[in-house]
Amino acid sequence: MPFFNKSSKADSEPSDLDREVAEAFVALGRRDKDAPIPAGLAKETLISMMFRHADMLSGTMQSAESAILYEIASHLAGVGNDSLTKGKDAEDLRQTGAVLLAAGRLQLALKVYEQLVQQDPTSHDDHTRLAALYRNANGEDMARDFLQSYFAKNPVEREFAGDSQPSKGAILSVTGYDKSIYKVGKRGDGSYKCYRSGGHFMLRYLVDMHDYDVTSYVVARDNLSRIQPTGKQDLLLNTIADPDTEHASLISLEKYVVGHPPASLINHPTEVLKTTRDGNYDRLHSIDGIRFPKTMRFASANVSSDELATAIETEGFEYPFIVRRTGTHTAVSTKLIEHRSALEAYITDADGEELYVIEFVENRSPEGHFTKMRFFAIDGALYPVVHHIDEVWNVHGGNRKTFMANNEWMLEKEQQFMNDPASILGDQVYGLLQSLPAMIGLDFFGFDFTILPDDNVLIFELNPAMRHSFDHADNFSYLEPHMQAVSDAFANMVDRKIAQARG
Repeated sequence: MPFFNKSSKADSEPSDLDREVAEAFVALGRRDKDAPIPAGLAKETLISMMFRHADMLSGTMQSAESAILYEIASHLAGVGNDSLTKGKDAEDLRQTGAVLLAAGRLQLALKVYEQLVQQDPTSHDDHTRLAALYRNANGEDMARDFLQSYFAKNPVEREFAGDSQPSKGAILSVTGYDKSIYKVGKRGDGSYKCYRSGGHFMLRYLVDMHDYDVTSYVVARDNLSRIQPTGKQDLLLNTIADPDTEHASLISLEKYVVGHPPASLINHPTEVLKTTRDGNYDRLHSIDGIRFPKTMRFASANVSSDELATAIETEGFEYPFIVRRTGTHTAVSTKLIEHRSALEAYITDADGEELYVIEFVENRSPEGHFTKMRFFAIDGALYPVVHHIDEVWNVHGGNRKTFMANNEWMLEKEQQFMNDPASILGDQVYGLLQSLPAMIGLDFFGFDFTILPDDNVLIFELNPAMRHSFDHADNFSYLEPHMQAVSDAFANMVDRKIAQARG
């Protein structure tokens, strides 16, 4: 029998091809000789075969070919036909959805994930992927409302260590969903993925969570005040990292921690809340040896660009200065403002979002270069991860493969910094930086900085929202042991805190 049975109009007649297909089914013993031949039998048979072949290809990891067949078969079946999801259980749907998503067949993937969350309404991953697809199709507001409503009622997901080895401990891993975003984006190989943007640091390369019994909790709409995690936990691991993007989540977690003190904790929410850019300026700019640029927050809603520009100038900011939207990273909204008209244009484009205005401190070397160094602070110790040199003031890591790779001395200097930071910074400056973890009060964070001619440390940024990965080590092998040192230090901190909690 054909896999699909579409109804046809009463006055439709089967085609010659429909009759030939019917005869073939009769010959195979799959159809009664005297059964009426429906119009469209050949088409339905073709659709059935294409879907079955697409399922087979997806099972053998031939994603691109499978996705093309799914798309063609779905178009042949007609808009609104349920043929893509008919008869599939949750795991089959999950595989089909992953194939379509990776191949960029986003409308079809959305349909599959809609069906999937109806059949299996408990998976956080399925809901976040559907939210990302909703955002792509219908906009941010609809996607956010869908996912916040889900997490507000279903914040908990549990995973347990595998049978191959005993669990190393019980972890309550906390994330938030206030203003962070789930997006659809492209990988380097051209395939598509869903990912979270903003608000958190990523655990993937820091610790293998499969070694632990993990309760994942997503804070949304103050659900912690109504639905509390159950079971004994050795460690509360707070990955919420941006107090602008996830302010409400951090406030909820802060109240929970006060009322339910954890046995052990990584990154107390109270300390994370202090790491806004203007908060960092308030507490760091007056420390001897540290230069933290003057930073103020301004609301751009319900005010004209002329009025806000005047307010900024009245606060003493002199051109050029830096403007960026709060809660953004990787320079996506960062701009050096040279004059009044550029400032007013930026304010207009901000569309009511809050802005940071940041003093620009000239830090170009006599040779015309800009330098940015980075440490991760983990469990009170510093780990070097970056020594970038560039020709532009807004230094970012992508230049290592272009500008730095063509200047061997720059790579050699980075290697020197990674191997022996004090040899670059000097003992006094290095000692000052080693005191930062105690000042900041976080178990894990990163900070970017350079050294000014007067030996003061110019800090560009300091927060736990910095990403750790091995991406650059693939092309620059000297980075590998230092990236591994970061991973090892974080994993060791997790184990130490669990052991401490267990006494």
